[in-house]
Amino acid sequence: MEENMDLKALEKKAWKTFFDDGLWDIYLGLLLALMGISALLDKTALSEGQSMGVYIGLMLIVMAAFFAGKKFITVPRMGHVKFGATRQKKQKNLRLILFLSFAVGLAAYWLFEGVNSGSIETDFSLNNIFPLIYAGNMVIVFGLMAYFMDFERLYFIGLMYALPVPLDRWLYASYGIDLDYLFFALPASLVVIVGIWYLVRFLKTYPHVQGNV
Repeated sequence: MEENMDLKALEKKAWKTFFDDGLWDIYLGLLLALMGISALLDKTALSEGQSMGVYIGLMLIVMAAFFAGKKFITVPRMGHVKFGATRQKKQKNLRLILFLSFAVGLAAYWLFEGVNSGSIETDFSLNNIFPLIYAGNMVIVFGLMAYFMDFERLYFIGLMYALPVPLDRWLYASYGIDLDYLFFALPASLVVIVGIWYLVRFLKTYPHVQGNV
């Protein structure tokens, strides 16, 4: 029994160590920044298709950089670890949560855009409730991710994701000021800075391992 508990504790420690490189923080921070860039692109002369193309291109670059960082920075220092059945089950639950979150977010966005464009008729305006739906979805999803991934910084990242839309809608409704890109850029910067700090510490703590691991 004691040996099993020690193995579980060791597995959990090994799992959490993979987040010490800060790459997840940087990745999620840059994705949040891309939302601000998307809002900024809407104010340019680019067409909707061109803006979407720029956004998707930047997102693919960020994703490629994340996977490259894991491959060339983390794995050479930490090696490959095969986790047990309990950890794998948590990952399956996490994938289900992410799928449901995407479905809820997509449905909410479709409903919001449909009401605003007039294609969906209703006497109730979603302008006030949509920011709350968005913020609630971010808090719940990142909270569940933090729990299933044993990655506590996701609670903070979830809060940073939840704040921009409600704050932007409040500022615009109250004062007519549209600074949506800044409301995404500022919290995104905080998340990226935290990630860079962890990355620098990781590089100092773990020496580079030459050859195959």
